[in-house]
Amino acid sequence: MPVFAYKSINIAGALRDSKIDAPSEAHARALLQNKGERVIQIREVSRSKFAGERVKARGRKPSADEVASTIRQMSILVRAGVPLVEGLHGLADQATSMVLRRTLETVALDVSQGSALSDAFAQHPHTFPNLAVEMVRIAEAGGDLAESLSRLAEHLESSAEIGRKVKSALAYPAVIVCLSVVTVVVMVTFILPRFMKLFDKMGAKLPWTTKALMSVSYVLTHDWYLFAALGVGLFLLVKRMAQSRLGRRRIDSILLKAPVIGDVVNKVVLGRVMASMSTLLGSGVPMVQALRTSAAAANNEIVREALLKASDDVAEGSATSQALRVSGVFPALVIQMVASGEKTGELPSMLDYVCKMYARETDAKMKSLTSIIEPILIVFLGIVVGFIAMSVIVPIYSLVGGVK
Repeated sequence: MPVFAYKSINIAGALRDSKIDAPSEAHARALLQNKGERVIQIREVSRSKFAGERVKARGRKPSADEVASTIRQMSILVRAGVPLVEGLHGLADQATSMVLRRTLETVALDVSQGSALSDAFAQHPHTFPNLAVEMVRIAEAGGDLAESLSRLAEHLESSAEIGRKVKSALAYPAVIVCLSVVTVVVMVTFILPRFMKLFDKMGAKLPWTTKALMSVSYVLTHDWYLFAALGVGLFLLVKRMAQSRLGRRRIDSILLKAPVIGDVVNKVVLGRVMASMSTLLGSGVPMVQALRTSAAAANNEIVREALLKASDDVAEGSATSQALRVSGVFPALVIQMVASGEKTGELPSMLDYVCKMYARETDAKMKSLTSIIEPILIVFLGIVVGFIAMSVIVPIYSLVGGVK
């Protein structure tokens, strides 16, 4: 079927620039007029060109806040009785991200051609996660689409909030580390060599600290390309490891077992999994599918494998709490809450409680770590700068004493 690019003015008076599938230009105009749009310009475009735009829209991932806001507005529009295609076009018009706008336009086009919303979402995994696809699919099978979208929006907003808190907690230490590195490099590569020439010319007696700094300064100024090559090599190695299943598993295992930060990583991952399972089960998704979908949302190979194994055990008839206990990944509290939820029939609310508890503990832990790391970094920076300063001042005092 031909694809027509058009510009029109909708009922609200906003200018729309989008595309539509239709057998002919006249049919495309009729479809747009039936939606209350006044066509300004319309022309047929190549389907291959349109397909290229679809691929481009999938190539980048909109922020979690943008996706959560879009889902929230979609829920409001559906609850208000706005036709789905019209609502999707409206959301596309007001999207600030060009990638999100093109994605919504593509979803609207697929839905207008008869595709289910869940199938249209599934075509854009970089924008809409598996969680969104499964929840919408269950709602389409007989649930409340507006309520499912509202639950999904709450989950995405909560996940985005946790991500912002983690980034905010790490921002200050990261700035201190960067400033420390820049300060040391500038002092060793620019300031210290000028003093070294003076000391060498005047025959000053240099302590071991100054000699060590001279060696470091020489390496950084003459063999800097070795450090650059080493840095690039390490970056590529870590990137290649992260792209392979085995390498990603090793990295995730190290993060979970690392001192200090391991507990935080564990709580963040488990909180994300519990929130996903609570949202899915509350929307009517079967336990096996909820476990598999949450495995994809875990973003950790160790936990993902444990959830997939648990889903297989549950499919064979095991209780969820027993399947999670066998994995050895989930703490006793999670197992106990899941077992209690299975007995009382309140599993979604139990998982939601665990999720919120982990969110509070993660927030408190990050604040505690930040309050500890900040003074340690400041003291470390002071020691480094002081060491460099003393390495320069001591030879100067030696020269002054010699002059006297």
